[in-house]
Amino acid sequence: MSDYKDIIRKPETLNWFKAAMGMNITRHCLLDIVKQASRELYDTIRKEINRKHGILEHVVCSQCHTPHVLPCDTDNKCCHYKYGSCAFHDIHKSQRCRAYLCNEMCKEIVYHHRFRNRSKPKSFQGPTWDNTDARKWCADPWQIAKCYLSKDGYKDVNKADDTDFNGIVNVLINCEFFQMYFKDDLTQKENVCTKARDVGREVRHAPAMSMTNQDSDRAIDTLVALLQSLIHVNHQVTAKTAVDKLKQLKSGTLAITTEDVATTFELLKEYLIAKIKEALEKEKDKLVNEMVDAFNEKLSKVLETIQRKGDDVLETVDGKKYDVLETIDGKIDDVLENIDGKIYDVIETIDGKRDDVLETIDGKICDVLEKIDGKRDDVLETIRRQKHEVLNNKDNATMNRTLIEIQTWLIEHYRERCVVPVSMLDSDIDVTLERIYVPPSIHELKRGRKDRHGGGEMDMTSRAEPEVSCYRELLHRDGNPVNTIYIQGDPGCGKTTFSTKLVLDWCKAHSKNGASSLETLTRTATTTGKTSNPTYFSDLDTLRGYTFLFFVSLRDYSGTMCNVSQMVEDAIKSIKLPWDDSVWEHKCIVLTDAADEWYHPEIAFPPPRDSACNCHKYRSMPQYLQRNNIFNIITARPWKLANLIMSDTLTRLFEISGVTNYTTLAENVITVLAEKDGISKNDQQCKCIDFIEIIKAQSLGNLITVPAVCVQLVHQFYVGRLVEGSLCSVYMNMLDMHIAKGLQKLQIENFDTNEMCVNEIKQIIGTESTEYLRDNMSLVHSASALAFKTLTDTSKESSLVFAENTITNHMTKTELDYLLQTGILTKKKSLALSSRKNVPYMFLHKTIQEFLASLYIAMNQPDIENILNTIQSVYCDYKSILDIGQLFIFTCGMCAPAAERISKHITDVITCDLESKLTSNSDLDTFLTLNTRAAHNIIVDGFIEGLANKQSCLQLTNSHIDFISFNRNNEKYKYALNTLIDMNISNMISISIAFPTSQKESPYRLQEIISQSRETLSYLRLVNTGQSDLQGLKLKYLSFSGNTDISNLDCTFMRACEIFRPRRLSEDRFLQSMSVTGKNIRSLVLADATSTDLCAALPNMTSLHTLKLHFKGLAVSQLSHLPESIRKVVYRYIEVSAQDIKPMVEWSKSRDARVCCELLDCYIFDNVTDICHWMKQQDGIDITQCEIKQLESYRLISLSWSTILSK
Repeated sequence: MSDYKDIIRKPETLNWFKAAMGMNITRHCLLDIVKQASRELYDTIRKEINRKHGILEHVVCSQCHTPHVLPCDTDNKCCHYKYGSCAFHDIHKSQRCRAYLCNEMCKEIVYHHRFRNRSKPKSFQGPTWDNTDARKWCADPWQIAKCYLSKDGYKDVNKADDTDFNGIVNVLINCEFFQMYFKDDLTQKENVCTKARDVGREVRHAPAMSMTNQDSDRAIDTLVALLQSLIHVNHQVTAKTAVDKLKQLKSGTLAITTEDVATTFELLKEYLIAKIKEALEKEKDKLVNEMVDAFNEKLSKVLETIQRKGDDVLETVDGKKYDVLETIDGKIDDVLENIDGKIYDVIETIDGKRDDVLETIDGKICDVLEKIDGKRDDVLETIRRQKHEVLNNKDNATMNRTLIEIQTWLIEHYRERCVVPVSMLDSDIDVTLERIYVPPSIHELKRGRKDRHGGGEMDMTSRAEPEVSCYRELLHRDGNPVNTIYIQGDPGCGKTTFSTKLVLDWCKAHSKNGASSLETLTRTATTTGKTSNPTYFSDLDTLRGYTFLFFVSLRDYSGTMCNVSQMVEDAIKSIKLPWDDSVWEHKCIVLTDAADEWYHPEIAFPPPRDSACNCHKYRSMPQYLQRNNIFNIITARPWKLANLIMSDTLTRLFEISGVTNYTTLAENVITVLAEKDGISKNDQQCKCIDFIEIIKAQSLGNLITVPAVCVQLVHQFYVGRLVEGSLCSVYMNMLDMHIAKGLQKLQIENFDTNEMCVNEIKQIIGTESTEYLRDNMSLVHSASALAFKTLTDTSKESSLVFAENTITNHMTKTELDYLLQTGILTKKKSLALSSRKNVPYMFLHKTIQEFLASLYIAMNQPDIENILNTIQSVYCDYKSILDIGQLFIFTCGMCAPAAERISKHITDVITCDLESKLTSNSDLDTFLTLNTRAAHNIIVDGFIEGLANKQSCLQLTNSHIDFISFNRNNEKYKYALNTLIDMNISNMISISIAFPTSQKESPYRLQEIISQSRETLSYLRLVNTGQSDLQGLKLKYLSFSGNTDISNLDCTFMRACEIFRPRRLSEDRFLQSMSVTGKNIRSLVLADATSTDLCAALPNMTSLHTLKLHFKGLAVSQLSHLPESIRKVVYRYIEVSAQDIKPMVEWSKSRDARVCCELLDCYIFDNVTDICHWMKQQDGIDITQCEIKQLESYRLISLSWSTILSK
């Protein structure tokens, strides 16, 4: 063990080192104090917030970014305005914390800052907001302490242990909370902490890392004084120990090892490297000057050499220039490496090796003299630039080592597992996806905004043309990237297959050759006959720009995890790969499949303090990482996305509706199957033609458009078992073929030892085509019991992916082995990432599980009451009821009594939720056009399946009719809808009907329904429906727009109304009726209304809680007519000025109750900064949003505030 005096021999350097070592000893002591005090500061802040605002200390938030909770103000150093927009708030706008917590914590942090703006109590000056991440305030007190660090160099210091001496002392100085730890008065301009800070500066800035003996002793004495000033009892022992070490260090009696020396230099490494770089830059200037002088001395020799060697010498000179630059740069790099590892060797090298460096350069000067003359500045710039590039490349290589390892593993993992079974009927025929792939038909859907110029939209979720055909169109809108993309589609339409294709293409984009056979295939796969279709999704260059793609199957994490980034991290760590959070700093695609198969873990809200869950109260979707460089693609069934709130600008919604050409898909599947059997190309073509003809002859065109079903039909046709019938018959036949395959594998006649007869489904099973199923009913019953019990499992996490013990609760181990042989159950590993060590069991496809569950219902009709009670208890609200859709459709084809009861339950749940949303002032227009439509379509599709499966007496309940789908070019659908209307015409509860503006058809059917449902109809939405007589209706909700004329309206029972660009006559009639009978209306929305009767009607609406006006000029005079009951006023898409906003603020402050006011996406031409500044100066209001969007010729302002009642 060497003494430090042997390592550092120069007395001046030794003195400097003692002071630096003293800083390290002091820092180590102060570090424990700062960490403990930071926790105490957090607790103090929470107690104060609880005292002031009643927010309990167990309430936490991890959703608010720092810009969210910091008001945008030019006084804040982090708020830099450019083109009218604040860079700090560019992504995350100021808003109110949903837990009402983070904004108050922000204020408390300011309160504890010593140098806050005391002249402006509402100012947020003082803390360094750039340093901190508000999402971590409740979990990591150090993030609060970081607010008291200086701005430069500490943003990425995420642990107190990584903070240097200067940072620790700055926290003590800037945070008033630390005064309690010191007997010295820290409010004085000069105190023990400021003196210690000066010591740090003297040590860091000491020239040539040298100090006099007196300066070194004085520095150590200052540090001793700092520690002796500590008065907190918990740290007296630690401080005394540190003081003793400092005194020994000063006297030279402290035993210090080489490790201590290395640690001390490590803490000063960054600063020392910077100083050495600066010294080297100066040294290079001297070297170049010496080179120029040498050139003048040896000019004659150079000229002689040039004349003798001619052009060869010139070429050599030109080459040697780079040799010298590389030599100089290489030596600089060597010096920097030595500094990083052994700083004391660098010091000796600088002192002792300078002459060697000069000699080396001088030896090669003859080769470069001509190039150097007159280009001194160019040489220096080249040296600096090349040195910078070398250092950057080294840093990037070190940083990317882990990332490259992760990317490489991802590509290998995806390619290894990216095989697909040709059909669910034979999972043993695994081929690469490209063998059968046919591009999907993908269209963008437009949601939810009323049209200003054309009245209400025909459909709140309408398809937008043209079809999406490449990844760039999917991931960008108008050339700009979109960070959240939803892809919805019905069961079997190809969502997972498209996801797999995207994963494969990403792998190929990052492979060495880039292109793939799949690219070639997709150029030809869509070509049939003489028609050439465009290339689909072959733009690998688009995917090449995304460094990582993480494919997560959400069904694997259902009920167990809710944070997608954590799912990815756990999956990577589970295969023993190192993880680096810097992954999320690169462009990533996070592809999550089957969101409809995911459920949130059973965690209370708000979650416990030690919970990893940071989700909001509404937990229908997992939590995604929201960053500009992260692109989330989420696939799900339509019902899952029906109620999801989506931003018009930040998200996109697409729909997969099958493949671009199902004939090509059929040809590809037949080709793969035929190759296995050695069938010639000519016979393959004949089979394809025969298949298409049979599909047309048996009217199976509605089934073949679904890719998964199309593949099943092709396989059944190929083996000669295609039967005419319904969806149920296709799946029944498929089940029979699975059993036959299992028997063939095991070379046995049947699985069952127990005979079982189920009379209820003999007609459904048939007698000829399903002999294997009939002979093995005991096994089928066990599989169907498992399917039903898991789908109705209240814990949810076991509903789709389950462990072996779950299975053996419903069957024997032998039966489980049999089902694995048939392929109905599978343990096959998926392409997606998963942290599961044991591969879980699942049904081959969710539709098979749903079919078997329906079969279980049909096989157990004597126990129908218990079965239905189970279904009703699990699927009991609108969030879950739509998930029952496919189960219901299958049940309609197999068990009419159960289907009728389930349809009644679906209707009751939707009705109950309508009532709930009416009470809570929710957006009923959106609910009617999404949830009720989804439920309506499920029931209609179920009725169609029942008819196809010969359930002729099926009497379904459907009291929520959606006429938008009535215009489908599908005669079966129209017949089913009209039949259901006839069945329920006197019991309608809600009707939503929208026609295009050009609609010519008379809405006589609508008037007939209205007339016969006067006693039950409560919710009505009309768009471009012409004349409607509403006499006798007791409506609770009404929405009408466009070319709609209403008459005989009675508002007595009405609670909410929404009117969008109505005809003047209808508007006048409505306002007149509302003025007389509208005293119970709580919510009113008017868009582009033109009548002047509104002011006259408002005072009579004595229950009005919320008023929303869209596309209508802001008339402050309207405010004075509002009743005392008003609590919320919203103006949207209007032109406003400061003269409008100020009276509105004064009006809100004059109310005796708390009132919320909102201006959303309003056009403004005034000085926005002046308005915001004026708002912030107002007492008695709480500003919850102040957002400005700069457009080409105008600005959009979104401004929200609520009044604060005086106590």
